[in-house]
Amino acid sequence: MAEIRGGLIGIGGMGGCHYENYKQVKGAKLVAVADVRVDMAKEKTQGADVNVYADYKEMLANEELDMVDICTPSFLHADMAIDCLKKGYHVLCEKPMTLTAEDAQRVLAVAKKTDKKFMAAHVVRFMAPYMYLRGVIESGELGKLLRLDMKRISSIPVWSWEDWMRDEKLSGGVVTDLSIHDFDFVQSILGMPDEVKAYRYQMTNNNDTVVTSMIYDGDILVTCEGTWYNTNIPFDASFTAVFQNGYVELNKGKLVKNGEEVELKKAASQKDLGINVGNDNGYLAEIQYFVDCIQKGKKPILVTPAS
Repeated sequence: MAEIRGGLIGIGGMGGCHYENYKQVKGAKLVAVADVRVDMAKEKTQGADVNVYADYKEMLANEELDMVDICTPSFLHADMAIDCLKKGYHVLCEKPMTLTAEDAQRVLAVAKKTDKKFMAAHVVRFMAPYMYLRGVIESGELGKLLRLDMKRISSIPVWSWEDWMRDEKLSGGVVTDLSIHDFDFVQSILGMPDEVKAYRYQMTNNNDTVVTSMIYDGDILVTCEGTWYNTNIPFDASFTAVFQNGYVELNKGKLVKNGEEVELKKAASQKDLGINVGNDNGYLAEIQYFVDCIQKGKKPILVTPAS
């Protein structure tokens, strides 16, 4: 199969994460990078056979690409995705797909008119502990799911370019940037809930937390907590799932089922990304999956545009 030629828009925090993982992707080669901070982009790609542009439109006009990977600030996703789809490229777009339902519908409308593939990069669906939990829920091996509690705790992401992540109009804040991971994972397994209640607490010094409860099938309680603390703490994601016949828990990176640790393959790369996010092999897995879909001529089903 022909090698997929890729272009990366944005090589900052998350874009840098994607860039590092492309080094291990099979069947694809990253040939161009676009970022308004062109000096930083040149520094990050130094020694690599990658062309660097300050303007993504210039990159699209000058490069022969098959796919584009969008890792820019969230408020830019919709228009960039539409531009790339209209120009005939497959598009992998970092989450959130857009910040509003209206923009999401604009992207979906364009994606439906083309034979090109579009996927939002919801990495948690590809992370090993969550894939394991999905398997336990869907197989019914521990009986019915009764309770699921998910937490996502982090320092405030002050590392973002021009501090855009703390501007809720640009990032969606703790809800759309952080808790969205757990919302998406729950929705991908259980669908839309019967009831939703959310409690948002914006505290002093930019501390911010949201706790959301969802009811499924009348009595399954799911809670998701997302918190940014204005202090230097390591990122931590955890969950506890209670079933009729036991439990599955992820705590401090350790996955346990009914008291016994579950062995998971370690990420091939543990490079410090500098953004308080672990370089989990989920990032490699999602990019590899999208590349495989392109090569096989199949639409992504693990993360559909509609979902």
